[in-house]
Amino acid sequence: IADKNIIYVSDNIGYLYAFNFEKDKLLWAKNHKIPFRSNLKLTKDKLIAANQNNNLYFFNKYSGEIIKLIPTEETTVKNAFINNLSLDNNYVFFLNTYGSLYAVTKKDMEIKWFVNLNQSLDINPSNLFMGNQIVNNNKNIIVNSNQSTYVLDAETGMILFKKNFSSIIRPIIIDQYFLSISKNNFLIMTNINNGKILYSLDINQEVSNFLKSKKREIQIKNTMIVNGKIYIFLKNSFLLKFDLNGKLKSINKLPNKLNTFPIIIDGSMVYFDFKNRLSVLN
Repeated sequence: IADKNIIYVSDNIGYLYAFNFEKDKLLWAKNHKIPFRSNLKLTKDKLIAANQNNNLYFFNKYSGEIIKLIPTEETTVKNAFINNLSLDNNYVFFLNTYGSLYAVTKKDMEIKWFVNLNQSLDINPSNLFMGNQIVNNNKNIIVNSNQSTYVLDAETGMILFKKNFSSIIRPIIIDQYFLSISKNNFLIMTNINNGKILYSLDINQEVSNFLKSKKREIQIKNTMIVNGKIYIFLKNSFLLKFDLNGKLKSINKLPNKLNTFPIIIDGSMVYFDFKNRLSVLN
């Protein structure tokens, strides 16, 4: 994560770094012995991260020293799920690999509430939880588990509603709606306030109808909202553009194969291909 001219980095051998990229200078490096396994978040003078043992850390971003450590449930077997963090005005939300969601106050670093969302009948330290990165809109939190999508009240942790689908992408919040893509490639727009589904579209069928061709299974790599449109990037480097009402507007072939997640900078879309070449598109 970057803050002004400093990049903070965690790695898989337990190091945490702060690097000033303008001065090309390493400010500090701390070895915490256990591999980190989360995204990083910054709030005022605190840097927040979690390790593979599901310990939540608050660090001083200027020195790298530990301000507070909050242990949570550890899983003895590691899988591909990476525990993750999200911030709102008051709380740090932490979803660990055991399937527990914690709300921790940003100021005092105290646990406000927690809830376990692992719906397996086999609740034990070796049970595996899968999901996507959590998102919030300062009022509600959206969490994907193995088979379900939950919307929770950010202040109390109460489950407001549960949907029987899981998204293969990180949910995207658009005003009072959130966008998901299910495991069977349905594009789903859901009202975040009442759980009502605005539309649920079979992307495979939409592509087939657009091309007037036989229905085939597509493989989705990533999704983002760009210029009020839904961009769906496929693993074969095609780009599907839907409007927010779910209508497929165009299908484009990217000039180079997509390796990294694209970013948008000043009207340009930037990504690396599999030969580490930088592509910059309008």
